[in-house]
Amino acid sequence: MQNDDNRREQRVLAWSIAVTMVLSAIGIACGLFANSSSILFDGLYSLIDAAMTALALGVSVLLGRGGSRHFQFGFWHLEPMLVLLNSVVLALSCGYAFLGALNDLFRAGRGTDFGPGLVYVVGAGTTEFLLWLAMRRQAARLGSELVALDARAWLVSGLLSIGLGLSFALGLALQGTPWTAFVPYLDPAILAVMALLLLPVPLAACWRAGKDILEIAPSELDERVRAIAREIVARHGFHDFTSYVAKTGRARFVDITFLAGPELGARPLGYFDAIRGEIAAALDAAPPSHWLNIEFTSERRWL
Repeated sequence: MQNDDNRREQRVLAWSIAVTMVLSAIGIACGLFANSSSILFDGLYSLIDAAMTALALGVSVLLGRGGSRHFQFGFWHLEPMLVLLNSVVLALSCGYAFLGALNDLFRAGRGTDFGPGLVYVVGAGTTEFLLWLAMRRQAARLGSELVALDARAWLVSGLLSIGLGLSFALGLALQGTPWTAFVPYLDPAILAVMALLLLPVPLAACWRAGKDILEIAPSELDERVRAIAREIVARHGFHDFTSYVAKTGRARFVDITFLAGPELGARPLGYFDAIRGEIAAALDAAPPSHWLNIEFTSERRWL
């Protein structure tokens, strides 16, 4: 059953898709009108981002359903898989745009009408930065990697618009000067720089998503769990412990086993439940995004 945060996440993503589609259509139309490959790439990039955000919305719906008969631990694994797919597609788009820009540069540049382009990037940049601020706030409130991914996309788009605006203003300033011969090369040069500057963003997201898919233990969570377990061992007189942690999207998986000696004696179940409660409170672990498994044994072979 979906909670309020999950429903809010879906509304935020749906709203972002609608705005992205409008900006993408305007960008593609303006790019064609101004004969600007950089604006056209900006519009196509937004269109790809809208498609990825639509997939993110679908994943959010699945996450809100919890587990199923075949996916008993839930659909958390889809979140980093989507981030990886999104990042790979955007990285390939950047590579294609860079090669296209080089082709235009080697073919004597491109004649671009910088006036309409400047109007577009000013309006688009202002909208993108406002949306970045709004989405970043929602991502922090909801603890959603899907919304955070969308917020980063808006930030990148806003930064690109600033670069485009400065470059188009330069293009207008150079017209009618001794530097006019360089103006046709300005738009493909802008696109090449845009593609290279944008490329590290999806590559970094690929790395983070890959670590989640491979279930590489996050060092911060691992150290935190170990510190809590050591404190429990010292206070309750356990002999030792083992701990295992994993992160998949926004889900956290924690497994701790404590080794008890014969001196602990017989204890009611409430005693062990209280320890579980202490650990859950210390980790701020709450379902459904946290899986906490706390075990107790008197035999070291079960550690």
